[in-house]
Amino acid sequence: MKIRLQGGSLTGEAAVFDALAGETLLESFRRAGVSMDAPCGGQGRCGKCRVKILEGSTGGESPGADGMVRSCRAVPLGDLLIEIPPAASLRKSPAGHPHSGNVSRAGIALDIGTTTVSARIINMETGEALDTLSALNEQRIYGADVMSRIGTAREGRTGELYRRINDQCRSLINILLENRGPEIASELVVAANTTMLHLFTNTDPSAMGEIPFKPVFLEERKFSGAELDLPVETVRLLPSISAFVGADIVSGIAFLAMCGKDESSLLIDMGTNGEIALFNKDRIYCCSTAAGPALEGAGISCGMGSIDGAINRITVKDGEMHIETINGAEPAGICGSGLIDAVALMLEKGVIDETGAFVVEGESVFPITGTIGISGADIRAFQLAKSAIISGIKILCKSAGLSPEDVNRIYVAGGLGFYIDQESAFRTGLLPSEFRDRITVSGNTSLAGAERCLLSPGFMDQCRNIVAMSEVIELAAIPEFMYEFSENILFE
Repeated sequence: MKIRLQGGSLTGEAAVFDALAGETLLESFRRAGVSMDAPCGGQGRCGKCRVKILEGSTGGESPGADGMVRSCRAVPLGDLLIEIPPAASLRKSPAGHPHSGNVSRAGIALDIGTTTVSARIINMETGEALDTLSALNEQRIYGADVMSRIGTAREGRTGELYRRINDQCRSLINILLENRGPEIASELVVAANTTMLHLFTNTDPSAMGEIPFKPVFLEERKFSGAELDLPVETVRLLPSISAFVGADIVSGIAFLAMCGKDESSLLIDMGTNGEIALFNKDRIYCCSTAAGPALEGAGISCGMGSIDGAINRITVKDGEMHIETINGAEPAGICGSGLIDAVALMLEKGVIDETGAFVVEGESVFPITGTIGISGADIRAFQLAKSAIISGIKILCKSAGLSPEDVNRIYVAGGLGFYIDQESAFRTGLLPSEFRDRITVSGNTSLAGAERCLLSPGFMDQCRNIVAMSEVIELAAIPEFMYEFSENILFE
């Protein structure tokens, strides 16, 4: 059986590959290297893997009147012609930026996030950053969060996940090196959460999926490029703190020099894993919160990642709602920062009450534009995410003997930090109002730390010291966390 694809990022060219008897479309897509969203990991819950059947028929789930099927449930009964979503592609990496001039020695900094992969090329002679590329993590077809990826690994498919991220990273590195002189980079430094580091090195992360959540490694590691089939001479991984507080947080703390300041400071990465670190008096208190992928657009009915066309800002001017999208593209969905704005606006207008329920009986969706809107289920997903984050912040503060108003500086890291409206974050209860005027939007501190490690011989020592200073607060083991969580579900 043949599957032909059109649409997505295929620029009009049909992609053709074989389907195996009995496998779902999603399984065929994974095997063929198609990159698309499947936040629930193919469990049939989210509906984000839906595709349109243009020709042919499927079993398991038949096309509706609109021709759409969930690819994780549909099994081809013969040859198919399928239209894939706009954000899907056939293992395609972004193009590099125009550049001129060669370099004698290049280094690569790499941040592997659960949702996004970013790479930066550095002129090792001058320390200049020459170019940066970012792309959605192609492992997202196996699920939006680390537990979905760990679940896939527990099925004996670590190799699949490794090949997917390895191919993507190699492609990004090759694009960055193209026409710059060296065929391979002298060094690659990698920062990522603990699960992504395991999958990047083809190490089974299965033991992190059950108590006592034990990773195979936490310490820094060094490889030759050949061992990982990458166009670099050496590869260095930054160290992690625990199974769910990874090298991305260590890299960020070191880059921000939080431990070298005579003040208390808090680093918040509002990604899928919700990692938080608080420095106070030569001690680092850290935790991970099960925020889920809502703030990265997954698990939201019209949600999407922070890519072109995602609604990232919603404002009201002269009584009318105005939206902004990333790079001004046609609205295709809503990302995390847009979701925060939308919920804040719904609260301000009295569309929802403090419980998150729609005030007017019979209302179930708050329209934004076109077919894009926020549903009651979306509000609930946001409430769970925001409660996990603010509850983690409060528990860390108490563990350090502080209250939120005692924290001198707050760093908000990650892509969400670039777009988040702080007043919307306060209005929805995502961040404590005591943080007003103390927040520094810090961007991708994980990638910035990996870059610093390339250029600073003492950076790795700083990372080791950070790990030694860190105490992991296991939120699930603290009865007070559940009290905080239930209290913070509500909107004030």
